[in-house]
Amino acid sequence: SIFLYILFESLSKGFKPIPCIDSTMIGTYCDIPNSLCAMIEPCQNNGSCVDDQTQTLGYYRLCSPDFNGANCEFDYRPCKPLSCLNHGTCNQTSNSTFNCACNDGWQGKNCQSMINFCDNITCKNNGVCRPLLLNYTCECLINNYYGRHCEGVSMKIVIYRVVSTSFAYLGILAIVCIAMFVIIMDILKYCFGIGPTREDLESIRRKKTREKTKISCNATID
Repeated sequence: SIFLYILFESLSKGFKPIPCIDSTMIGTYCDIPNSLCAMIEPCQNNGSCVDDQTQTLGYYRLCSPDFNGANCEFDYRPCKPLSCLNHGTCNQTSNSTFNCACNDGWQGKNCQSMINFCDNITCKNNGVCRPLLLNYTCECLINNYYGRHCEGVSMKIVIYRVVSTSFAYLGILAIVCIAMFVIIMDILKYCFGIGPTREDLESIRRKKTREKTKISCNATID
């Protein structure tokens, strides 16, 4: 067709872009800066790039104070973005030193350590203290305890302790009663000559005497 013929003729002659009116711009639509610095933007940390064809890279850089390197990539500031952690504030004290003003609950040269609020805190009933930011908590290892310092005791433990104590008291009372009984019996026996088996012993003695007498009489008759 005529359309395809015209298209073929146009392509065979090669593509010839229209020169841009502004010599600092290039591209089909003249929307690309004709500058190496503008195209690659090599300078970091707010450094400035200046086109210079006499330079090896085709440009030279102007770094901000305290920055250096081929592309201003090296930071020599005492206060860097991560000098003070956990939202601490960095204060430069000299050309090479700084100190950190830490937020509440943090400490250390770089505010890297959380203050341990478990110091001087005792969790009862074998509870374990866990430090928190500006606080602490006692982790009760057994479900039968609760409270700020695991000082609360469940009713189950209370009943168990009462029952255990009661049995202990009953055992002690039984031992005391037995000891008192033995002491009283000894007093009656050795001080007053009264024993719980005295009459039984006397009865046995009389019975044996009668038996001996009976045997003697029978022997005499024979």
